[in-house]
Order: sequence, then structure tokens, then C-alpha cells
Amino acid sequence: MNNIKDEKSIIRKKQKIIRDKIFNNNPTHFALSLFNKLFKKINFQEINIVSSFISINSEINTRELNNLIFIKNKILCLPVIEEKNNHLIFKQFRSDENFVKGHMNILEPQGKNKILNPELIFVPCLAFDHQGNRLGYGGGYYDRTFDYLNKINHKFISVAYAFEEQKLDYIPIDKFDFKVDYVITEKNLYSFQ
Repeated sequence: MNNIKDEKSIIRKKQKIIRDKIFNNNPTHFALSLFNKLFKKINFQEINIVSSFISINSEINTRELNNLIFIKNKILCLPVIEEKNNHLIFKQFRSDENFVKGHMNILEPQGKNKILNPELIFVPCLAFDHQGNRLGYGGGYYDRTFDYLNKINHKFISVAYAFEEQKLDYIPIDKFDFKVDYVITEKNLYSFQ
């Protein structure tokens, strides 16, 4: 192994297999008590715009999380890739809307929905570690997005949402990688602030 990119690629392959097994053994994991704990820590009542995602393949199911965002009367937006190798944009989504398949067949809001900058961003991952490092799919979209939001001085909180068994002791990082502020699983809430 001669560089971080190769090391990450090997870990991604292993983690996809692990996550598939976790998902197949128990596809629904949602711990309302942990979300309430997170919301208390981050002063959720002061947050208006929340970005989540629509889970695909063996990602932890976000249906209950997204419903909770609506129940809490927050504006839900979803990530959209408008330009390859650029940062994400976030489009407002309403519970009665339909989805369309976007880049990489990821479901996104249909039509010309309002573009927003979220104050709280839930992100998918293949793995996370004890330092708040997150391993994504390798496209760099969330890292570029976090960099962009920092450059425009937009304050936000990032939370990776994953299965507990996706935790690793170590994830290799490079200068472009951003840590998340929190990770929430079906069993624990981890804080890295």
C-alpha cells in the first residue's frame, strides 16, 4: 500500500461487505432517545433547516429520521449533485413530494425546489472512527461541501448516521477530509466537538 487513496479503497470494499451483512440481519435501527439526546446537545430548537439523505442500498434507514424532522417542524432539505466534482447543493423537500433519480441514481427532490444552506447536516458513511473521521464513498462531495460552507462562513453541525458496527479504530485521512461533529448509531451518540 503506497498511499492513503489505496488504503481507503481497500477499507471501502471491506466496509461495504460488513454494512451489507449488518443491514441484512436487521434493516431497521432507529433510537429516538439518542436523537433526543443529540437534539438537546446541539440546541435543536434553534435550528430551522436540516439536511438529511434518502438511504440507499444497505445504508442505515433514514425514513424515521426524516419523519422526525418533519414532526419537529423543521425544513428538510436533501443533497443534490448538480455538477460532478463540485460541492453539493441542498434542495428543500416536502413530505408530499415525489423523488427523481439524480446523479449515481440517488433520489432527490423533483423540480425546482428552493436551494438552502442547512444548519444541521446528516451524512451517510461507510465507516467512522473514534476521532470523528468519516469514510464516504470516495467522491468527496461532503468534504467539498463542508469546505464550501466554511469558506462562505456558514455555520453548521455535521452528524454521520451509521450502524454501530461501522466503527473502526482508524480511518486514514488526507488534507481534504473533514471530521464530523457527531456520529449517531442505533446504540450510541459520539461527540467530537
